[in-house]
Amino acid sequence: MDKTLQRFLDCVRIDTQSDDQSESIPSTAKQLNLAKRLAEDLKNLGIAAEIDQFGIVYASLPGKEGLDPIGLNSHMDTALECSGKDVKPQIIENYDGGTIELGNGYSMSPKDFSNLNKHIGHDLVVTSGDTLLGADDKAGLAIIMAVLDHFVSHPEIPHHPIRVCFTPDEEIGRGPDHVDIKKFGAKFAFTVDGSSPEEFSYETFNAAHADVIIKGVSIHPGDAKGKLVNASTVAFAFDRALPEKQRPEFTCGREGFNHLVGIVGSVDEAKMHYIIRNHDKNLLESQKKDFEKAKAAVEKAFPGCKVELKIENDYRNMREVIDQHPEVLEAAFKGYKRVGIEPKIDPIRGGTDGAGFSFMGCPCPNLGTGSYNHHGRFEYLDVNEFHQMIDLVIAILSE
Repeated sequence: MDKTLQRFLDCVRIDTQSDDQSESIPSTAKQLNLAKRLAEDLKNLGIAAEIDQFGIVYASLPGKEGLDPIGLNSHMDTALECSGKDVKPQIIENYDGGTIELGNGYSMSPKDFSNLNKHIGHDLVVTSGDTLLGADDKAGLAIIMAVLDHFVSHPEIPHHPIRVCFTPDEEIGRGPDHVDIKKFGAKFAFTVDGSSPEEFSYETFNAAHADVIIKGVSIHPGDAKGKLVNASTVAFAFDRALPEKQRPEFTCGREGFNHLVGIVGSVDEAKMHYIIRNHDKNLLESQKKDFEKAKAAVEKAFPGCKVELKIENDYRNMREVIDQHPEVLEAAFKGYKRVGIEPKIDPIRGGTDGAGFSFMGCPCPNLGTGSYNHHGRFEYLDVNEFHQMIDLVIAILSE
């Protein structure tokens, strides 16, 4: 097995799931286990690395004098929707186009996941059916490490100075919060945190989140008539009061959505957490008003309940910044041309640290990783595309 794939497999076996309910920085101490591992790997390459007080890993590799320093970023944490503990990656060699038995009663077929059809004949890394894989974004970490390894091993190849920043807590929207953009030191940068090699994105959602706390009235059910207000029932009604067609399963492209990420509840109290997304900032404001309307509707329909609603902004559409910096796009397109890939310009239907970096003064579009079906047990990595991405990033950074 080649060392670049082995590095990826080693990374996914380290549990780094973040926690949006935690107030610590990073949100989970276990993310530091991977930060330390990466810093050690960088040291073994002869590259000095620093882990700061926030768990962010900084490193740099000198390049040819006179060339702009280019940054690379990937995040260390994994998503909340599915466990990232005890990941057991499986390698499917020369995928034949059939159904893949993952384990634990789960399988993955082209009938359900049509993207699999384009990976026939390629080696895949899949899950064991009980966790996510963590290719989001440990594939990005492994790609960046492989690129650094390449330039260290080939000092004769002229390249831009490289600035590296590995961040915790991207999955909960806190990745850029404590990044020192001056310490990062990049004129512009690229996050390596997408899917196919053709995917090139410099437009993100405008993002917000909503937290809803519903206080009910708990009464013994035998004496409940006219008195009991079930907070969980109110929560269901609140969700139904939002526009149904603005759920993510009904949207695509630049269409916005309201996504109920989590709900916990009892008769007495229920809590709901939503993420709110739209590429158009005015439409995002309209979606926020829908939450206010839902609050008013359920308070009217269920006298006695109390609804607390808190909406906060998370990040903005980075295209506002990148449109002002054509040199960033020129650097990317040069790399795509060198490796013979026709880039597909797609808006990101998700978040990226690059949005935060861009508004901090470091324009930062997003590149792919060769991984798919993120945030769940059906996540997988195409090994061939993973190597293709390494070649692409090398091409972007080379003189």
